[in-house]
Amino acid sequence: MAHLAPPHPLYISEILFAISNHLEDDRKALARLARCCHAFSEPALSVLWSSVRSFSPFIPLLPPTVKFLWDHSQFDEVSLVEFQCPPEEEWRVFDSYARRVRRLYSGSHCHQIVARIRSESTLFPLLRSLSLQLVEPLDMQGHLFSNSLRSLKISGPAYVHCKDDRVQMAIAHVARDAPLVEHLHIEDYTYSVVQSSLPPLHFSHLRVVEISAFFDYTLLQSLCHILSQAPVTQLKLELPPLPNKEWNISVPVFPALRSLQICGNPASAEQFVFHLASKGLQELSIHHTRGPASAADYRQLLSRVADKYGNTLQQLSLSLSQSPTPNYPYDISQAVLDAFYALAPRFNRLETLHLSLPHNRYVHLAPELTFESPTWPALKLLDFQAI
Repeated sequence: MAHLAPPHPLYISEILFAISNHLEDDRKALARLARCCHAFSEPALSVLWSSVRSFSPFIPLLPPTVKFLWDHSQFDEVSLVEFQCPPEEEWRVFDSYARRVRRLYSGSHCHQIVARIRSESTLFPLLRSLSLQLVEPLDMQGHLFSNSLRSLKISGPAYVHCKDDRVQMAIAHVARDAPLVEHLHIEDYTYSVVQSSLPPLHFSHLRVVEISAFFDYTLLQSLCHILSQAPVTQLKLELPPLPNKEWNISVPVFPALRSLQICGNPASAEQFVFHLASKGLQELSIHHTRGPASAADYRQLLSRVADKYGNTLQQLSLSLSQSPTPNYPYDISQAVLDAFYALAPRFNRLETLHLSLPHNRYVHLAPELTFESPTWPALKLLDFQAI
């Protein structure tokens, strides 16, 4: 009776993929594996191409006529209008690698142009995470975002006055083509940007949003309007250094919000909290690292938070560096504490309080901010740092 030999370990695809995944950070080893052994070729290539840091490796894989346009700098509007997309068989090599990509970091003009040329298809059909700098406005017919996308980081041009609404229109593309996106991070380095007329967009799965506006409030206000009805539960905002007390937001925003982190001045933070539609904010963190501030700004901010979320807030963190108020940082520290003393009874569900304030002398910590006081019966953690 013949006996079957046990299977060789390297014939088991799960083991090949496990070895390849273990070498994820050693790209040279993965490339050697893919070339030297047919059994390792598929798993090694899948891991090697799963995360790609630019669009450049795909340029040699483009169909010859598309690559010719790139090599001869003919990606101008006239050439593109007359250009016919190559047939699908000419994209075979490109597709064999593009379908392996799960994470892509792209700031390439070529990426956007190729997506426009091949407007009937998605370049990276299984992409899960994309980091993209918009070199130019998107073509409405293209499909830059895959419906498999879950995480997107997007930025526009840097250190310029942007004369179009490319970032807002890109978000409209995401709503149309990538409805399962859960995490969205938008970075804005422009000095000013054109307002968009887009209405609030539908995002049924969007839960985490980060918006970094470093110089100007225009795009931030526009994005708040566009995303106002999304079921976002976690939001992080990076505000410009100068306060803006005239937020042009026409509707309440983020009704499902549970956790809010604001990096910016207290006056602008107070205005944003005023426009929040959420009735159940549980975590709030304010980090003031740049821009002017006054004791009145902090009193108004804390009063606003107490009015809206005194019955729901469970965790509160306030961090003030010395840089925003070089003349009187220590007086503001005491003013913040005094504001807490007056408002303490209204935060009846607060469990965690973090305070990080500048000082160079004794700061009075009143009984209202201690565990022994009955003012906050739910308080479990008090973290006070003097910096």
